[in-house]
Amino acid sequence: MEKINVAIVGVGSCASALIQGVEYYNRNSSEIGLTYHSIGGYEPKDISFVIGFDIDKRKVNKNLTTAIYSAPNCNMEVISPSENFSCISSSSKVYRGPTFDGFPDHMKKFDDSITFVESDVEPISQKEYCDLLITNRVDVLLNYLPVGSEEGSKFYIENALKSGINVVNCMPSYISTEEMKRLEILAIKHNTTIVGNDMRSAFGASRLSEILQGTMMDSGLKVTQHIQMNMAAGSTQGEEGVINGRTANTDFLNMHDESRLHNKKISKENVLNGQVKARNSSSDGMTLFAGPSLTVIQKPGGEYKSTDNKVCNIDIVAYGFSGAKYELTCRLSVQDSPNSGGVVIDAIRFCKVAREMKIVGFLRGPSAWTQKTPPLDMKTSDAKFECDALSRREYTSITNRQIEGSIDINNLTYSSHSSHSEYF
Repeated sequence: MEKINVAIVGVGSCASALIQGVEYYNRNSSEIGLTYHSIGGYEPKDISFVIGFDIDKRKVNKNLTTAIYSAPNCNMEVISPSENFSCISSSSKVYRGPTFDGFPDHMKKFDDSITFVESDVEPISQKEYCDLLITNRVDVLLNYLPVGSEEGSKFYIENALKSGINVVNCMPSYISTEEMKRLEILAIKHNTTIVGNDMRSAFGASRLSEILQGTMMDSGLKVTQHIQMNMAAGSTQGEEGVINGRTANTDFLNMHDESRLHNKKISKENVLNGQVKARNSSSDGMTLFAGPSLTVIQKPGGEYKSTDNKVCNIDIVAYGFSGAKYELTCRLSVQDSPNSGGVVIDAIRFCKVAREMKIVGFLRGPSAWTQKTPPLDMKTSDAKFECDALSRREYTSITNRQIEGSIDINNLTYSSHSSHSEYF
C-alpha cells in the first residue's frame, strides 16, 4: 500500500500520543488497543506524519520528532525521544500557524511549563498553508486545535478541503446541523471526505455513557437521569512514583474559562441525546448532563506538573419492569491522550479508503463511531457495522448515496443538532 500522508494542526499531547502509538505498532506485532489492524488493506505502518502546524515557540520550526516531546505536552512516553521514528518523514517540520482564537487570555496567566508560549515567528499565510499541504502530498488533515478555536478550525479545515485534502475534525466545531451541511457541501464540491466532529476516545467517558444508556434502553428500561462528570486527577502513566502535585493538561486548562465550553458541553451531551434519537425516542423531561471538565490547578510555590490522567464518574437512574427502579454508578480512570489515539488511527485510514472508493462528504459510520457529534446519530452496533463494511471496502445503503458525481444533496441524512444557548 502507498503511504497515507498526514498533517497535524496542534502538536499537543494527543498528537504526541498518536504518533508514538503508530510507531509502537510499527515495531510490535501486538494488536491490543486497535479496533482494526487493517482498514481496506492499510495498516498502522502505512501512516506517515509529514507536517505540523502550531503556535508554541518550543515546537515551531522543529522536526515533529522533537516537537511531540516539547512542553507543555504531558502524555505517557511510549517511545524514547532519542530513538528514530519510521512513521515521521525525515523532512517533517512544524510551521508557525495563525493564532486566531487558539490562545485565550486566561491561558497566558499560567506557568510556561504547563501552558502555551506563543512564538514570535511570522505566521504562514492562507496561500502558504495550502501550498504546504499540496507540496507535502497530504492525504488527511487532523484538527487538534484547543476547544473554542472556531476561527482557527475554519481556516485549517475549509482551506484543506478546498485543496483536495481529507479532514478528521477532532474538536467541537461545526456541530450544528446547518454548519455540517455547509461543510459537507464544500467537501462534496472538492471530492473530499470528513470524519467529525469532536473526537471521542476508544473507551472513555462518551463511549461508556453511550453503551450503558443504550443497553438500558434496548432492555426496555426508561432512563430518566444520566449525569457524567469528568476531571483531571492522578498521574500520567510512568510517573506514578513522582511525589508532586498535579495540574490538569492544556485541554482542561483551556476549558477553565467557561466561554470556551459552549460547543464542548453541547457536543458531550449530544452523546447522551444521540442514543435517544437513534432509537426514535424522546428526551423530554429527562435529566441529561455531561460536565466537560473539572479543572484542577496546583497551588503556587512548588513545581508544576501536568497530568494526562482523566477520571469520569457516571450516575444513571432508570425504571424497568412494573416500575422497578435501577441505579447505576461507575468510575473510569484512563490515560486521556493515548485513549484518543485508538480512534484517530482508524479515522485516518477510513478517510483514505473512502476516497479511493469514490465516497465523498461526511463518513457517517466512522463519524458516529469515533466522534461525539456526528452528522447522523447511530446505535453503537449500527456505527460499527458501517465501519466494518468500509474496512472491507464494501458499500452500504448509506455510502452508496455518497458516490462522487451522483450525490443528491437533498437526500443526505442528518440528525438535528443544536448549538443554541438553551443548554445553559
